[in-house]
Amino acid sequence: MNQRLDRLDGCHPIIQQPVLKLVELCELKLKRKLFLVFGYRSVQEQLMQYQKGRAFNRETGVWDVADKQSLVTRALPGLSAHNVITTSGAPASMAVDLIPLNADGSADWQVNNHFWDQLYELAWDVGLDPLGDPIGSYLAGDMGHFEEPAWKMKIDALGCYQPVNLAPGPSQI
Repeated sequence: MNQRLDRLDGCHPIIQQPVLKLVELCELKLKRKLFLVFGYRSVQEQLMQYQKGRAFNRETGVWDVADKQSLVTRALPGLSAHNVITTSGAPASMAVDLIPLNADGSADWQVNNHFWDQLYELAWDVGLDPLGDPIGSYLAGDMGHFEEPAWKMKIDALGCYQPVNLAPGPSQI
């Protein structure tokens, strides 16, 4: 059963061991294997996720919510913990998306809240933030998002950055 743990290769080392420990504890304590859906996502891949449940409004130039139930992220492309890169341009995601597997190896997309509550407790125990950015973590389609706690405050010290910066620069002031 392929859990796609190779996707940790695009993650910053600071979260690789906690994610592996969470995968191990989930199997041991909750009797479920976890599948790593996403680690690093390029800006283009983030746009693909951001578009889900939205329609582009040509008049306003923004993505309007078309179907709230289909939303999977509120993080704009380049601003997600999945999009973090090193100063040399290497992937260094500060987040992963995990989903439990069924006994037959297929992804279980219909997970109940009780399972998530138990998995979140394990995540806190290994040092991962299962709630993440409050603007994105409470979406039904983003329940399996886990990230390095306070990653935004750490990325400079870790030699990383987000590929898109919306802070006003000298030419924008």
